[in-house]
Amino acid sequence: MNEKNTRHDIYAAVHKGLRACMAHVLVEAGRMDTTDADDTAQALGSMRHLLLLCRTHLEHEDRFVHAAMEARCPGSAATTRGDHEHHVRSIVQLESAARAVEDSAGEARRSAARALYTLLSRFVAENYEHMHVEETRNNIVLWAEYTDAELIALKGRLIAAIPPEVNMAFMRWMAPSLSPLERAELLGNARQGMPAAAFDAALAMIKNHLSTRDWFKLQVALAPLAHAA
Repeated sequence: MNEKNTRHDIYAAVHKGLRACMAHVLVEAGRMDTTDADDTAQALGSMRHLLLLCRTHLEHEDRFVHAAMEARCPGSAATTRGDHEHHVRSIVQLESAARAVEDSAGEARRSAARALYTLLSRFVAENYEHMHVEETRNNIVLWAEYTDAELIALKGRLIAAIPPEVNMAFMRWMAPSLSPLERAELLGNARQGMPAAAFDAALAMIKNHLSTRDWFKLQVALAPLAHAA
């Protein structure tokens, strides 16, 4: 069996969520109706939501994951840390491009929207490639230097450092993007680490983004944990 299937992958769930969010926002930006103020505001709001998640993700990977790599294998995080610096600059460019759409009208707004879409499509493409590098090269380092227990603890510290409302935003994209088994594991772990009211709110939010079939599977998977609690 491939090692990737037997070791804890610190990137797996969050990257599935980010890929889904990026794809959704890119499509929304591409079909944005610049003659409709509400539609334009919705598309730009979705993009800013994505950029918030991306900026948070970059900061916490640098603070926790890259720091852990450098602590035991100096120089091993140089490539992806450099990518992060580039992504931060790209986020600033995207924010400026979004303001250009808001501050224009007519044909100028249409042109600004095309420019925004081009920047966003490049950003998404670069991030997809970047995440693949993290899941392969970075994981090789992490698996060589850390036990699964250490990686799970590292991820716990990372998640604990993210504000609850941002954690909820990540959960919205992660949970629906996972396989049923992965989703059950994510929510099972969350149930153990979250106050009951917060967990119930997260579960209600996630339900809105699952098919009836996937929601049933999740209920079945979580039922034994509910009885145990």
